[in-house]
Amino acid sequence: MYRLFSRRHGRLLPLPSRSHIPTTIPHYKPQLLIRRNGTAATSPNGGTAGGGGATPEGDLPWYHPRWRRALTSLVIGIKLLAFTHLVVSKVFIISQCEGPSMLPTLPTSGSVVVNNLYSRGRGIKVGDLIAAHRPDDMDVMLLKRVIGMPGDYVVTDPMAAGSGEETVMVRVPEGHCWIAGDNLSHSIDSRFYGPVPLALIMGKVVAQVAGGRKWFSGPFTEVSKDE
Repeated sequence: MYRLFSRRHGRLLPLPSRSHIPTTIPHYKPQLLIRRNGTAATSPNGGTAGGGGATPEGDLPWYHPRWRRALTSLVIGIKLLAFTHLVVSKVFIISQCEGPSMLPTLPTSGSVVVNNLYSRGRGIKVGDLIAAHRPDDMDVMLLKRVIGMPGDYVVTDPMAAGSGEETVMVRVPEGHCWIAGDNLSHSIDSRFYGPVPLALIMGKVVAQVAGGRKWFSGPFTEVSKDE
């Protein structure tokens, strides 16, 4: 029975008999799968086709998800380092201390950490150790202890008071503080140049990092007026 027309031969072709038509699809089991980049892939029966083992990372293309994850982690790490550097450089500074005026709290030579968040007297209280510009010489930086805040009365010369001499007390004016060294006999402080404007305070000394490591806190205990 002729039912198909062949353009190549220009004539009708007979249909195949029913016995020649396949009724089942033969089972196909691939033995080797090839990636686009030419490396062997895992075969259906487990393992790696071709016996090549796991694909080395060096053979992975640049767009592979593993490389993208590594790049993302690297970018996050760089951002964290940049943020840490910004915080450290803007909030904390390292300052040198020289001289015996703050003995025994600070050595005659060393380095301290200054917190800039306390600049211009923000949050400063009596007993804090501060870094400030010297009022009569702005190029000189001082490391002294706060003895009085605005409105407080302080003794101008505590050493004279201990010797029985007449003592003089002054009231710290608004916007100023009274500072002194822990080693009074070797300190040039507010006893010589008067109250220091709060605007000259650079920050609060929070730690010593050279010449012996330690953290600082106020040595004074607050006393109520009734005591």
